[in-house]
Amino acid sequence: MSLRDKLHVEIIPGRVSLQPNRRLLSSLAWYAGITAAIAIFLAVFYVRIGEPGRIVCFALMIYFVGHSLVDYVFRFNVRYEFDRETNAVYKENPPFGKKRLMALNEMVVFTKSGSGEWHYAMGKKKQQFVKNYKISPAFGGGKAQEQRATEFEETILNPILALVPAPL
Repeated sequence: MSLRDKLHVEIIPGRVSLQPNRRLLSSLAWYAGITAAIAIFLAVFYVRIGEPGRIVCFALMIYFVGHSLVDYVFRFNVRYEFDRETNAVYKENPPFGKKRLMALNEMVVFTKSGSGEWHYAMGKKKQQFVKNYKISPAFGGGKAQEQRATEFEETILNPILALVPAPL
């Protein structure tokens, strides 16, 4: 499956939209699996682990369920839309609707790194380091990651940058 399919990218003349956090699905599956394992452990050893063990198990379950809900609601379904016709960048999150972030000609795309990984982000000119939005999956070191980054640049980033009007 190509990166374009994984990120649900739609490229039509004058508009590009993508969901950069779709790769969180594997994390959500891990959180669900860990929560289920803790629940099974708790059901089997409920009496043997005592009250402190139960409190720890319930706390871990609450943490993983809460973390997965936050990821799902605030990150997983976020879609960014770059529209030339309205000269705007929109952020759409199903529970909260569609919000205009900035004009296309105010947008700056840059790389942001941390913890040995990096990704592309966008922000408003002169404010891009204060408030920015992740628009690509994380890339690490290595040849495979370089190929993924190149694929992202060629198939997704270049069409986005082509929408930006030239400065006068």
